[in-house]
Amino acid sequence: MASGDLLSMSNGADERTHLLPNGDGTAEGGAVPKSTLHEIFLNYNYTPGMGSRNIFVRVPAHVFNIAKITLFSSYVNVLLVFVPLGIIAGVAGWNPTTVFVLNFFAIVPLAAVLSFATEEISAKLGQTMGGLLNATFGNAVELIVRFLSPSATISFSNSCLIG
Repeated sequence: MASGDLLSMSNGADERTHLLPNGDGTAEGGAVPKSTLHEIFLNYNYTPGMGSRNIFVRVPAHVFNIAKITLFSSYVNVLLVFVPLGIIAGVAGWNPTTVFVLNFFAIVPLAAVLSFATEEISAKLGQTMGGLLNATFGNAVELIVRFLSPSATISFSNSCLIG
């Protein structure tokens, strides 16, 4: 008996034959069944509850879907965990170096989220309004520093705006 005969079965199937009929890991319909966790967190096009007639179900599902799309838009958004840590460190009076480092890591994903948001808005509003929004939000840090710092002088504000 040859070794090829050992691998072959009477119906022509051997050890390389797929277990499911389509051969690609799917059943007859071709769709891989997905878990509820997959539908909630990883499906960017749909969140359960978006098609509900109840507004108290539909609106939170839609908001969650938008947040999901925004947060999963970039891998750098993993660093968003540093935003509350930086705030807690500042309020709790931690070492200034630690507060600076935490806030440094926090501002990177915030800039990415801001960039993603302006790109999405500019896709709807057009190039001109998108450029205006991008220029406005590009100076957001300088504007925040100016208005949140009561001791900021005019020369300090101008140097922040000029760069």
